[in-house]
Formats: sequence, C-alpha cells, structure tokens
Amino acid sequence: MKYEIGDRILLVHSKEEGTVVDIINDKMVMVEVGNTSFPVYLDQIDFPYFHRFTQKKTAPPPRKLPGEEIRTEQKKKHEVFRTEKGVSLSMLPVFQHDGMEEGVQLLKFHLVNETSLALQFHFQLWMKNGMELEMRNELLPWNHFYLTDVAFEALNDNPRFEFTFSLKEPNPKLARNFHKTWKMKPKQIFQHVNELRIRRDATVSYPLFDKYPEWTPEETIQQKIEQKPVGSQYTIMGKTITLQPDSPVEPKEELDLHIENLIKDHRGLSNIAILAIQLNEFQHYLDLAISHKLPRMVVIHGIGKGKLREELHAILKQTPEVNYYVNEYHPKYGYGATEIFFHSYR
Repeated sequence: MKYEIGDRILLVHSKEEGTVVDIINDKMVMVEVGNTSFPVYLDQIDFPYFHRFTQKKTAPPPRKLPGEEIRTEQKKKHEVFRTEKGVSLSMLPVFQHDGMEEGVQLLKFHLVNETSLALQFHFQLWMKNGMELEMRNELLPWNHFYLTDVAFEALNDNPRFEFTFSLKEPNPKLARNFHKTWKMKPKQIFQHVNELRIRRDATVSYPLFDKYPEWTPEETIQQKIEQKPVGSQYTIMGKTITLQPDSPVEPKEELDLHIENLIKDHRGLSNIAILAIQLNEFQHYLDLAISHKLPRMVVIHGIGKGKLREELHAILKQTPEVNYYVNEYHPKYGYGATEIFFHSYR
C-alpha cells in the first residue's frame, strides 16, 4: 500500500485534490474532497506533486490603467439544479484477503440525504440480543453521515435499523416526525455484494424514503390513535411486555412515567429498556394531548440521574405544538415533574 492516512491525493479524472482519511483494503481507500468522503480504487488516484509541477504557471495580471477599474457587467453563472432523490442508506462492504480467497469482513453504513431539507434523526441498531447502538444527530442537505459498522458475521443476529426523522426547522405543512425501519436480509446482502464485485462498484444504496411526508390532518391522527390496540406491547431483550390498559385513547392532564405504573413486572429489564418504554408511553400521550387540544399537561418523571427528564425535554423542543415547558419546584411534585403548555389553536 503506497498511500497512508493523511496523504494528499489527486483524482485522476477530475484533477481535484483530497486527503486519504481511511484505508479500506489493498485496493481501495476512503478519501475526502472538500467536505465529502467517498471510497475510490487506487488506480483512480495519484499523488498531486507531478501534476502541480507540470502545470503552466500563470503570468501576473497586467497593470491596470486609470479608468480600467470600472467593472463591466458580468454574465450570470448558470445555476446548478439538483434532483431530489430522498434519503437512503449506503452500504460499503470491506473485503479481507485470506490467502487465495477474499471475503467480506465489515459492512460500513452511511445515511445519505439527497434533499434540500436539514433533518434530525434518532438512530437505533438492534440485534437479536437487544439494542447495540443509539445516537441522535443532524443530517444536512445534500450530505451524508457515517452511522456504524456491522460485522459480516453479525448478519446471523438479524440486525435492524430504527430511524425517527424530524425537520431541523419545523414546517407546519410537513409531518413533525416519522419512523422508518430497515431490516438486513442476509440473502439479499449476499446477492448485492456479489453484484458489486461483478460491476466493480464500491457501494449499494437502499432507499428509506423518496419524499418527506406531509402533515396529517387531526381527524386522521385521531383515527390512527383510536385503532391502536388496548394494552400496547413491547418486546425487549426477548421479553414481551404489555402496558397497563388504562384508557389508551383518552388524554391525561397528569402522566406518571414511573415504570411500576406502566408495567406489572419490570424485573430483569435494563435501564435502556425501561427508558424506551417510558419514552414510548410519553410520546403516545403527548400526541393524544395535542389531538384533543389540551391547554396543559404535567409529566411526572422523578429526579434520579435526570436521563428521562433530558430525553423528554429533547422531544418537547422538537414539538411545534408546545408553547413552553417548566421544570421548577412544585408543592405536589417537587422537582420531579415537567409542566407543558401548548399553543392555543382556535
């Protein structure tokens, strides 16, 4: 390998200069040109020094005479129009040589945004034994974001990607947020990797959505809420949990999120599993409060280490129907509750 991380390189076809940021294998490297990173084959790049040396040096501009500083009208540059293709997952297989054979070692995943919208996303990677990874971040327009690596052998653990997308700048005509699930199908992955080898391509793309969904009318939201089965179920760490069927289609002005009030038996659950149940319950009753046009709502989260409170406040910051919320001392709740005030729509 004649390239190392940090080396300056030149793209042979476009003559753009970049930097090597990762060594993928003995045939490919990851380069960064501008603010974009992408994989290239070694025969597509070269060191830039010979190109710089052979370039003709431009002569210094001629000295201007009095009066020549008046600018002439310049022709307008043609605007570059991009076609929005939505948001997708990009998978880059990393090959490993073992003697005479070549096998896939890792699958690198990027989230690609080919829209003009700035998005926020909540990402979770689930395996057979539970959630392996969780992150929240932003996805800028016409940009990509590195998510994670998945070991090729981990395909036997049925990896599942869970996404919740929202707009960085809320738009009343578009949905507040929406959920997408992508499951890895080993047979499909094997087929796509073989096709990449034949075509000598680097990545394969899996579309998540073509267009960000529009806002749903309140009547439709209410209909969906009423169709939800009484006693919602969650399967976490192989354990099926049924929430208490306490009038799930009616809003609550006071919601207690202590886990013992949500499920009958929470023994053996990890802190992450308990937090997931509490946040799902909160989101459900937050949607109910908004659809029923409640003026206010109190959520009891307790004090503890403050993780549940922080997650609740992060959701409230992204909810345009929320006017403001306070977490101050209250004679009844102490500091263990947040009071939410909604915008009044007539």
